[in-house]
Amino acid sequence: MLFPAMKRSEIIPARTLPDLPGKSEPLNAVTLDSLLGGSLLEDSRAEAIDLAGRKIQELKLRSSVLERISFAKCEIQSLHLRDVRLVKCDLSNSVLPRFEARRVEFLECRLTGMKAFECKWQDVLVESCDARYAQFNSGLLRACEFQSTQLQEADFRDADLKGAIFARVMLNRADFSGAKLRKTDFRGAEIEGITLRAEDVAGAIVTPAQALELSRLLGLVIK
Repeated sequence: MLFPAMKRSEIIPARTLPDLPGKSEPLNAVTLDSLLGGSLLEDSRAEAIDLAGRKIQELKLRSSVLERISFAKCEIQSLHLRDVRLVKCDLSNSVLPRFEARRVEFLECRLTGMKAFECKWQDVLVESCDARYAQFNSGLLRACEFQSTQLQEADFRDADLKGAIFARVMLNRADFSGAKLRKTDFRGAEIEGITLRAEDVAGAIVTPAQALELSRLLGLVIK
């Protein structure tokens, strides 16, 4: 699939980068027990821990790095991430109601079927991830950036995506019904078959070709 050519300056939102410890700064090693303990973990690093299928009451991380952690099929009742980077983590089919994330980066993660309904995300990057069938319905995703990511059949119903950017992203058959899309940039996305209403597209940024595609979806006849 060939995506529209875009200048780098066009695809960077006003996203604030995470405040992470420098490479020379020591990080606290995180164990499985500490991840399950419910206490705030700061300046920490967790690597290669399997939490798949667990039910976790609360998980709070700040200024930390998670690498190759499996949260697959986890149920986390209260998840709060601030200034956190997740690398090659697995959150597939996890249940994360009201997931709060601020200045967070998901890099090469598996987010397939992740249920993050009513999430509150600010300044979040999702890059090179598989997020097909992910659910963000009724969520708040402000100044978020989705790069080189699969989001086919994702659920963004009633989500607030003001200022979000989709660059080199597959959004085929994703559902944006009732979403707030003011200043949402779709120019770098494949949008064939997406679902939305005429009033949903107000203020969205699209290419001329995408405008034609959307006109067909909305039942317009162009002569």
